[in-house]
Amino acid sequence: MSSLMPVFFILGLLAISSGTLALALTRTRATRRELDRRTSLVMVNPDDEAAAASIKRIAAATNNLFVQNIFAVGLRYRWGMTSGATVLLMIAVVSAVAAWLLIHSFLHFSALIAFPVTAVIAMLGPRQLLKRQQARAERLFLDLFPATIDMIVRMVRAGLTIVAAMRLVGNEAPPPINKVFTALADRVEIGVPLNEALRLEGERIGLSDFRFFAVAVSLQYATGGNVAATLEILSDIVRKRRGARLKATSTTAEVRVSAMLLGSLPFVVIGGLLLVSPAYLAPLVTDPRGNIIVGMAIILLLSGFGVMRVMMRRATRY
Repeated sequence: MSSLMPVFFILGLLAISSGTLALALTRTRATRRELDRRTSLVMVNPDDEAAAASIKRIAAATNNLFVQNIFAVGLRYRWGMTSGATVLLMIAVVSAVAAWLLIHSFLHFSALIAFPVTAVIAMLGPRQLLKRQQARAERLFLDLFPATIDMIVRMVRAGLTIVAAMRLVGNEAPPPINKVFTALADRVEIGVPLNEALRLEGERIGLSDFRFFAVAVSLQYATGGNVAATLEILSDIVRKRRGARLKATSTTAEVRVSAMLLGSLPFVVIGGLLLVSPAYLAPLVTDPRGNIIVGMAIILLLSGFGVMRVMMRRATRY
C-alpha cells in the first residue's frame, strides 16, 4: 500500500489542478459575459469604436486571473504578472511531486509531515514565479520610464494633448510601459477624469516614480500650467533616482556573490562526498536521525537565503 502512495498522491494533484483550471475557465467566461452585459448598459454611443475597444481591453485584463490570484495571495501589486492558469498549475504539480519524492520517498518522513510541506511547496513554486515576473516588470518599467517622460514632453511640445501623448506611448513604447499607458488612456477614453485615472493607475502600479508623474500631470492639467516644463524637471529627478538605485545595487554586489558562494558550498561538498565516499552520507538517508538533520539543514539554508535577500532588497528598494 505504501508503494502506491506516490501514485495516488500524483493522481490527486492532477485531479485538483484540473478542477481548478476548469473552475478558472468557468469563472472567466462568466466574468466576460457579465462585463459585456454591463458594458451594453452603460455605452452611450454603441458606434464609438474607440470607447468600445478600450472597454474590451479593460475587460480582457480581468480575465484568467482566478488561478493567478490564488497563488498571489498577499502580494500587493500584480500588474506585471503574465503567467496563465495552465502554466501556474503545471508548476504547482511539478513542485509538489518533487517535494513529495524528496521528503517522503528519499528522506522517509511520514505522510503527516510530507503532506503539509508538499502543499506549501506547491504553493510557493508558482508564487515565486509570479513574484519574479512582477519584480522584473517593475525594474524594466523604472529603467524605461525616464525616456518615456522625455517622449511625452516632445509630443506635448509638438502640439499634442497629454492624453493623446499617453495613447501614443501606449501604442509605440515597449512593454511594460505600453501596457501601463494603454490602460491609463483606456480609462480616460471611457470617461474617467484624467486626474482620477492617474490616481487609480498610480495605486495599481505602486511605484514612486510613476506617482510623481501622476501628481505632476494632475496638478498641471488642473491649473493649466506648463506640463512639458514640469515633466522635463521630473525626468531629470527620475534619472537621478535611477542612478542612486544602480549605485546601491553595485554596492551590494559583494554581498550577493558571497551569498551565492556560501549557498552553493554545501551542495559542492555533498557532491564531492558522493563521488569519493558515498557510504559516508548513507546515514543521512537511511537513519531517521539523519533525515531530521537533512531537514533542519534545508530549513536553515533557506532561512539564511531569505534573510540575505531581505537585507539586499531593503538596500536597493525603489
